[in-house]
Amino acid sequence: MASYPVVLSFRGATTNEWNVSVLFVKDRGAPAAVVEADMGGVTWNVRPIAEIPLHEPKMIVYRCDVAACRSAGEVRLSIDGFPVTFAVPGPNESPRIAYGACNGFSDPKAMKSVASKNDRWEHLLQQHALGAYHLLLLGGDQVYADEIWKSNGPLYEWTELSKKKRLKKAWTKDLRDEVDKFYCQLYLTRWVQRGVHEALTSIPTVMMWDDHDIFDGWGSYEEDLHQCPVYQGVFEIARRYFRIFQQQLADGETHPAAIPGQSAFNMGFAGLGKIALLVLDLRSERHPDLRNATPPKPAQVIALETANAIYEWLDGTSGHEHLLVMSSIPVAYLDLGFLERMLSALPGQQELEDDLRDHWRSESHLQERKRLIHRLLRHATDKDHPRRVTILSGDVHVAAAGLIEAVRAEYTGSGRVVHQLISSAIVHPAPPALVRYVLEQISDRVEEVEPGITASMQLMGAKGGRLIGQRNWLSVEPDQNDALWANWHIEGMISPITKVIHPAIAE
Repeated sequence: MASYPVVLSFRGATTNEWNVSVLFVKDRGAPAAVVEADMGGVTWNVRPIAEIPLHEPKMIVYRCDVAACRSAGEVRLSIDGFPVTFAVPGPNESPRIAYGACNGFSDPKAMKSVASKNDRWEHLLQQHALGAYHLLLLGGDQVYADEIWKSNGPLYEWTELSKKKRLKKAWTKDLRDEVDKFYCQLYLTRWVQRGVHEALTSIPTVMMWDDHDIFDGWGSYEEDLHQCPVYQGVFEIARRYFRIFQQQLADGETHPAAIPGQSAFNMGFAGLGKIALLVLDLRSERHPDLRNATPPKPAQVIALETANAIYEWLDGTSGHEHLLVMSSIPVAYLDLGFLERMLSALPGQQELEDDLRDHWRSESHLQERKRLIHRLLRHATDKDHPRRVTILSGDVHVAAAGLIEAVRAEYTGSGRVVHQLISSAIVHPAPPALVRYVLEQISDRVEEVEPGITASMQLMGAKGGRLIGQRNWLSVEPDQNDALWANWHIEGMISPITKVIHPAIAE
């Protein structure tokens, strides 16, 4: 196993090429990397993208850009003698996809509740050996930065101050350097763990961050905390490490799949056989109500100009039968506002409460959510080319499936049903039994998003519940009839829970 992370990242595809980059880390002053391929039809280029830690560099992060012929089947590289192998789909073939989220623990105590920390990663690798996955979609919380506030973290003393002093605390060079070292070590140590390491070196990833990649609840705290120097300073460092390790970008670069006209990290991939992929960034521009801004700004998840750029990309994308949308927070899920009120009546602080302020059904985000739902429905029910839209999400630490259904006159055809697939978590344990019980009691409620549009949760598995409270990951596998087979691989279960998503047809 490498002493530093080695990570494959998907950069996009054309009819003839499958483009992947390989991130690797070397000590400063080490000899130049030696890259070799034992096959033809592969070209590559190595370049440094960052020195880390950012303020006291001791290592260099490199990116090796690889262009492979779509007919290659498999690419085998060696980087300084370290083997890197990944599968390539054929020119018109849709990729086999694995999806995971929540790769860590929000509290070290949670680690004690699992027998094998990376059991689901090891299971994913077993399935990959049986039939290679072309893409690994990681939908948020790839690392958990919450220890930054704990007794051994660089900001513990700050948390011990009164709120008034915390808000006024300057973002000093010493704080900046300690936080920089913290995020550097977070990535260097978490991504070389057994199971995680092997997956990242054998399946090209598409990653999008969520709050724990920054810290729990980022963007949903009250205005004074959100805007204070320490919170903003931590965010900027977390953002730079996200760019380096999850997006594999140097300062000033944009991702090849970045959607034009926006400065966040939203991405769009076309040319994936019968599949297109939209990856939403729900953290870069998220903020609470900013009442003291000039002019005051209401809470947002995605800035309006960014949303318009996303929808312009969506309107110009064609040639696919399925659109997969990565939204780290589920769009169709339970009424967590109801749950929040119930939990507030229970003694003690519930671990889930921070997440409740984040969800799409929070009152401050309902209008944005409606706009997103309408635009997805419009794309799905295009009269000239109806498509199936499926949302992939994590965050909530259960496996679940939802439906958004429209019966309005402007939405016709089978595309008016949007599927929501929730797979969480690949490492983090499920919420406590009491919380899951409360969630299950409200899971059968049908939400009226607007007149003629509803959202509901679906039954899962043979036991009749709607929520699966075991760790899991999801595979999305196309068949010869252009249907997608969604399989939840549940810890402790031999056979997966399966849902078939058929292509949309006009009516």
